[in-house]
Amino acid sequence: MNGVKDLDLPITAEGFTGFVVNESLQAYFILQRQVPPGGKIKLSDAYLAVGRKSGKADEFAFAQWLQKHVLQRGRWGYYNQEGDVLIAKEAAEVDAEEKAVDAERKVGLKTSPSRERDARGAGRVLRRNINDAKGVEITPKAIIEAPYEEARALIEKSKDRSVLKKALALTQHFSHKEKHMRHLMRRIEQVY
Repeated sequence: MNGVKDLDLPITAEGFTGFVVNESLQAYFILQRQVPPGGKIKLSDAYLAVGRKSGKADEFAFAQWLQKHVLQRGRWGYYNQEGDVLIAKEAAEVDAEEKAVDAERKVGLKTSPSRERDARGAGRVLRRNINDAKGVEITPKAIIEAPYEEARALIEKSKDRSVLKKALALTQHFSHKEKHMRHLMRRIEQVY
């Protein structure tokens, strides 16, 4: 069974009647489903997804394991079928969470100062200095239209593979450019 111990656990979760509620302000993708704020997950569905992994057959023990290992992010409420609290939170923990939620509501989406900072280099216009670029006058058209001796010098100067490939493609459209083609093919192999 791929290294998993075969436990004597029920495959179905018929005795599991409770549910888990997402009490945070954020939706979570957990247990192979999207859970919006206020959304519920039945403990029986959660047990079918990760029950064998937990090794727990009791609803309360499974809910505790789920709280500790799977539902760590966000605020989750654990309730039984009647709506009574299955796992009670400590009073200090509840107060701290309520203060955090109130702070989130006051601030809104601007919780982190890094989101407010402008991007570095924003608005800067980058211009290419044409005089610094080597071989600016070398174009595929210039190579093809030049006599062979001049074309050979242009091909040797060119270090841009894209220009050489475009010139090679152009040689197929013109007659009497076989010398250009052979020299371009050799140079393309040399460049990279």
